[in-house]
Amino acid sequence: MSQTSQRHPAWELPAAAASGKTAVVRTGPSGLVLGRSSRGGQVAIRLFRPQGTRILLDLPDYATWLVAFRAMCLGAHLSVISEDHRGWRGLAGVIAEAGGTIDLLRRAEKLPSQGRPYRPSLVIDDAASFDGTQAPMGAWQAMATITSTAAGSAVHALRNCDLALVGQTSGKSVDNLKRAYVLSSQHTALFDDLESAVVLAMPRRAVRIDFPPTPTEYKLLFS
Repeated sequence: MSQTSQRHPAWELPAAAASGKTAVVRTGPSGLVLGRSSRGGQVAIRLFRPQGTRILLDLPDYATWLVAFRAMCLGAHLSVISEDHRGWRGLAGVIAEAGGTIDLLRRAEKLPSQGRPYRPSLVIDDAASFDGTQAPMGAWQAMATITSTAAGSAVHALRNCDLALVGQTSGKSVDNLKRAYVLSSQHTALFDDLESAVVLAMPRRAVRIDFPPTPTEYKLLFS
């Protein structure tokens, strides 16, 4: 995978995420349940809606795999655009064995123009030659762009996305998120010492989520 693969190979989980703690992930009325917030409530994101959804991912590779795998469990067809497929073949094999479908593409060719309520579409942008934050998309489709929130273009990319999932940050990352989404100091404090947690950020809102794999996901994806 692109910028995160050198730091976090897909099979290398933080100690807290690999500790085997019990976690329950299921679909809910609002979409995909990610995990529990610091207040103990479950947090879900609506990836698939009639108007489509753009999401920015700045996550360790294992967490990106979890997002993709859980989308597949909702019935989504996955399309991954990447110049280098080596970081995706392991996930593609698991998805195929689980009965899901995934296309590994090098260019934005043969992408679904939209999804269906019963068969949504997730496009994962992991290619320098493609900009998922501005590419057209259809109903019941989500466009997930993998990029660093510390990049110079991150503010513009974040503003083009409905939400962001962030699992690794620097001072520059937090500054960009604060500018793009008008976050308060209380919000930005959530990005400290994430370890196996992630932050779901959107305009004027942010929540910290405990985001370990379930025992089944750990066995399928990382063992």
